[in-house]
Amino acid sequence: FVQPGWSILIGTIATCIVYVLLLLKKYMRFDDTLDVAIVHGCGGIAGAFMTGLFSQKWVNEAGGFDGAFYGRPVQLWYQIAGILTAVGFSAVCTAGILLPLDWIMGIRLAEKDEIEGLDATAHGESWEIAASRTVSDMVRKALEDVNNGKNSEDRGTFQLHYTPADTDRKSFTIPLPDRFNRQYSTAGNTRPQTSVNSNEIPAIQDDVVKSRH
Repeated sequence: FVQPGWSILIGTIATCIVYVLLLLKKYMRFDDTLDVAIVHGCGGIAGAFMTGLFSQKWVNEAGGFDGAFYGRPVQLWYQIAGILTAVGFSAVCTAGILLPLDWIMGIRLAEKDEIEGLDATAHGESWEIAASRTVSDMVRKALEDVNNGKNSEDRGTFQLHYTPADTDRKSFTIPLPDRFNRQYSTAGNTRPQTSVNSNEIPAIQDDVVKSRH
């Protein structure tokens, strides 16, 4: 058990570790669906490890122990043993579930889904995808209204126009970048099959900001 001050420090350090791993995930060449392994696994391991450093017996006299920083380094080894036990237990139980399923029905994903990642293809955990569907639905509906309810393919471009409620302020139009227009050039016919690549979002934002000024 650790005192509140140390618990805040442990939480802060674990959060930083998890955040850095999330930033580096795209370079690790693996798909951690919903970030479960990084957030729960790595975050939990970091917290359990640091508990072996900062724990103090006075926080819970009945069942607490001092950690490595308070004269009992063996507690850190107990924590490491607990971490390895939890990892091993999780691996065995997961294999016990997935291997029979793989033999019976197969659990391998389509290569396209593996490349794009299950966050996007199965769980919709991508605001770019949600935005792309919203935009394509809006454009398709507008085209149907213009064409008396008939679907029509259009190769036009998109612009954002802002009209302030205050009449003393000027309205302005933001031409969206070419990459965005190419993405939705067929939105009037079908929903786009891919979303804006997350790596392109900062560039798109920069283009929009430049066009604003």
